[in-house]
Amino acid sequence: MEPMNRYRRTLLTLVLSATLLGTAAAGAGASAPTALTLESGHSVVIEAPQLVRLAVGDARIASVVAVGDIQVVVSAKAPGRTSVIVWTRTARTSYEVTVTEQTLDRIAGMIRVSLSEPDVSLVNFDHSIVVRGSVEDAAHFATLKEILLRFDKLETAQKYSVVNAVTVRHPLGNLVANLTAAMGPNDIHLDPDAKGNVVVSGHVNDRARAQWVLEQARGLAGAYLAGDGKIIDRLNVATVSQIDVKVRIYEVDKTALDQIGLRLQSATPDASGNLVLGSPSFPLLEAAQGLGKALNVGGFFRTTRLAPTLDLLVTNGNAKLLSEPELVTMPGTEATFLVGGEIPVPISTGLGAVSVIFKEFGVRLKVTPTILGNGSIETKIDPEVSDLDFQDGVSLNGFVIPALKTSRLSTDVVTASGESIVLGGMLRRIEQRNITKIPLLSSLPFIGSLFKSTRYLHNETDVIFVMTPKIVIK
Repeated sequence: MEPMNRYRRTLLTLVLSATLLGTAAAGAGASAPTALTLESGHSVVIEAPQLVRLAVGDARIASVVAVGDIQVVVSAKAPGRTSVIVWTRTARTSYEVTVTEQTLDRIAGMIRVSLSEPDVSLVNFDHSIVVRGSVEDAAHFATLKEILLRFDKLETAQKYSVVNAVTVRHPLGNLVANLTAAMGPNDIHLDPDAKGNVVVSGHVNDRARAQWVLEQARGLAGAYLAGDGKIIDRLNVATVSQIDVKVRIYEVDKTALDQIGLRLQSATPDASGNLVLGSPSFPLLEAAQGLGKALNVGGFFRTTRLAPTLDLLVTNGNAKLLSEPELVTMPGTEATFLVGGEIPVPISTGLGAVSVIFKEFGVRLKVTPTILGNGSIETKIDPEVSDLDFQDGVSLNGFVIPALKTSRLSTDVVTASGESIVLGGMLRRIEQRNITKIPLLSSLPFIGSLFKSTRYLHNETDVIFVMTPKIVIK
């Protein structure tokens, strides 16, 4: 019995040793899973010398068949993902098998052929095609996006989606380089935002320089803006620029104004800047057509020589200086001025209640100056002249609420800093009827008209605006 027991113990030791060696060898041969991608209905052959065993995670997605002890055939059955494990005498190998639809793979192949971007690749994932990588600029991205949109709308039996995960390396293309070439070395930055705008930021010395930079950016950034995109100003200006608008508002008699028009059209400035009457022409007012229309409606003339002539009319009593304000405003900010007053207007609010609002009348001026890139000033001018009109008023409870006669116009002028603008043509017509009568006698029948008299007064004046915008730097 003792020899037999010794033989059994020796055999058991050998079996355990062989098992441990096999397990160690299998563990040493294990590695990270290998990815396999197959279309449904397709198969792939895996070389597996000294094959021992096979296993598949989900047989509904893929099946595995051993060919002798040297190969394994993996067949794709339905879309999905599963694992396949192959054991040999020396190693264990794992495979991550992804099965896709044939239609999705054909579409992905067509997209690959359509795209010419070297840094863009496609990956199938379930029922989606993921396009990833990068393109050079926004123009290339727009082309890629348009191509993918056509495939995304392709009608097939299988529902799928195309996911665009491509990024843009240089969203503004050569815009920054072109701006640098136009400006030279600078501290200007251009960045796109999510709404298709281009944000201009950085540091400049003054507002004129800032406007020049913005104008350059607008001229170069057209191809990089969305349909409703715009240039957004985020520039930091070292000095504060304001605009001082000196205004003189005159009311000139129409007859004297016509005479001024005649004289101005037949005068010319001499070497010292004074007007010389009887000369062939006045170059600054050659745009006037016809007699007495040097300051017609809508006409404006850039000259500083007209203000002394208007001052002479004031001295002679043919004109009146209504006001002489000086408006200081920031570029692009509206400044307003009013010479006149307010009238109360009752308004019914229902149930017998009445409220009162006030309406302004008189001479109003709105100016909005802006500094251009070349240092000039663009001024939007909106003058308005309104007068009380009792003849067309409304009677209410024995009181007459007057109407308003209003004249207004609007223009946009570009001048150099310190250059004057003369704007006229805002006519005011005043018609009055004065009745003088003797009490009692003027009321007698038939002969009463002998004791009263009526005098009619007709007067026309023109409101003239003389404006001088000037840049003030602080």
